[in-house]
Amino acid sequence: MASSRSFFFPFGVILALICVCSLPARGDGPATRVAPKVAFAQYVHLRAQAILDAAEAGNDFMAAAKAADNLFQLTALYANTDQLEPFREADFTLRLMILFSRADRERRVQLLQYLRKNTDLAGTLVFLASPGSEKSPQILAQLDALRQKHADELNKYACLAAAVCVVHATPFSRHINENQVIAPDPLEIYEYYVKHEKQMLFGIRNVPAELLVYVVDDTASIPEMEWALAKYAGDKEVGKRFFDIKYDLDAMRHGTQKMVTKEGYNLQNILKYGGICADQSYFACSVGKAIGVPTAYTVGVSAQTGHAWVGFLQAAEASAAWNFDTGRYSAYQGLRGTVMDPQMQHWIPDNYVSLTGELIGTRPVDRQNSAAITDIARLLLTWERGYVMVGARGDATMPVTVPVIDPPPECIAGTFRAGPRSVQVGLILSLVELALRQSAGYAPAWFEIRDLAVDKKLSLADKRRWADLLAKLGAQKYPDFTLSILMPMVQTVDDVPEQDKLWNSAADMFKKRFDLVGAIRMEQAAMWEKQKQPDKAGLIYMDVIDHYANSGPFIIGALKGAEALLKSTNRSDKVVTLYDQTWNKIKQPQEMDTQLLAQSTWFRVGKLYAQKLEDAGDNAKAQSILAKIGVSGGHAATP
Repeated sequence: MASSRSFFFPFGVILALICVCSLPARGDGPATRVAPKVAFAQYVHLRAQAILDAAEAGNDFMAAAKAADNLFQLTALYANTDQLEPFREADFTLRLMILFSRADRERRVQLLQYLRKNTDLAGTLVFLASPGSEKSPQILAQLDALRQKHADELNKYACLAAAVCVVHATPFSRHINENQVIAPDPLEIYEYYVKHEKQMLFGIRNVPAELLVYVVDDTASIPEMEWALAKYAGDKEVGKRFFDIKYDLDAMRHGTQKMVTKEGYNLQNILKYGGICADQSYFACSVGKAIGVPTAYTVGVSAQTGHAWVGFLQAAEASAAWNFDTGRYSAYQGLRGTVMDPQMQHWIPDNYVSLTGELIGTRPVDRQNSAAITDIARLLLTWERGYVMVGARGDATMPVTVPVIDPPPECIAGTFRAGPRSVQVGLILSLVELALRQSAGYAPAWFEIRDLAVDKKLSLADKRRWADLLAKLGAQKYPDFTLSILMPMVQTVDDVPEQDKLWNSAADMFKKRFDLVGAIRMEQAAMWEKQKQPDKAGLIYMDVIDHYANSGPFIIGALKGAEALLKSTNRSDKVVTLYDQTWNKIKQPQEMDTQLLAQSTWFRVGKLYAQKLEDAGDNAKAQSILAKIGVSGGHAATP
């Protein structure tokens, strides 16, 4: 029994003990029977079932959530890592009760009963839905709508049903420039994929829900999807459908209404009349979703004006990986992109999406174990910090302390930790590593490492070890994501020479990706500038210019850094030469229309070069450069 200092919710304790004591016991008679002790994993199971029984019987899900939270804390403190069921079951129970605590009171008991009978669906939905999401009532309302018509089959299509519920909990739509596209009825979307299951490129039932959210976030109508399926079924290169759409240059040049907008915005008309990059991306994404390929509408993050392209899951011999390169113009190959998260409907880096390719072929239980262990690690980290962020903007703190909880005496010694788990960073790191060994594609576990680095809670030895783990688990397969985790680890190394060594090691790790190496070198140069050593920074800027001029828009920052170095060392007369040499290193994009070129590095550096020529009084050459990049009268045409 927990001590009086325990954070257990009493009603939950009573119910758990009733369940434990109801087990067959040895003894001479009823009056002298003593309930046998059980293993800790069995105790957690019995207690979790008792919490769900109480919620079902009393329709008090807030109390059940408190009891589940207490069980979760007990598990965090005492569960051994050689048996993962207690982690998963305690976390499942807490997530489920939080999900239901805000649901419609009239339907939630019936829905809970349904989920308890359909365990595959319950586990998939609970671990997919973001804990504490404001959309929890709508998620369950959507589940109820599916249940009323397809109750007998939802468990078979657990990943599909869960994905539909979290994506379409609220009305889902997109703005593709001037056109708004609205998703069909979620029930129709579910039925479309079940009906055409055998025609889906990756199938349906064995595709993780974390990937299916990028399939079911359809905004094309069902007739459009049927048309696309008939025309493109089995297409393994849906990114190339981007280029099936002719570019509507007249609309871009003259600002006239696009023909596809005049005639009606749908997939058939986009193919017939063409459009601009947003329409090309939308078409390729919609085709992919219609044939069962996860796709992501992607927007450039470094361009002067918006550019869109498509990311899609590309099948390999025995696996699959996201491709964010095929469906975009050559002028934008160096740009990093952002993707709309289908569930939360906010923008995330495309490298986060890339990591989900690792989930192909994984088991649901392993993905759920990874989530549960990460949740435990996050709780321990909260206790270690001593506070949680609160307030509408997360701009205030509330102190928290480690609860004092005794292990339950009903449990067999040796089936749980002899003492409560500490909240030391080293132990938290070991839990995160355990989570990633269950599923290396579970991004939130990696984010815990990133956040620990940002909070300067990782020692240099920790950072070296995790850099090695990153290299082993993902550097080659997911280099963009790996670098996003590695960068804050290196940035927070206080010893400057050591940080410099780590940047060099990172550059070597990604030596086949010139765009990433260029970005690393820019971080390295920024480090030396911060240390007031412009000569060292300048050497790195020149290295970027010499070797990575075609690798990304960071070249513009390198130019400005090198220019500042020249001016600070009384070599301003070399600035024009610097821009001349740099611009001539950059490959001219294949797309020659000014509207398409305006976001390219070649165009942007050319315009800067022309400005430097004008500053130096060489107006004739400046005008020749402007003419070459398509700028008339000294002003760039608006793309």
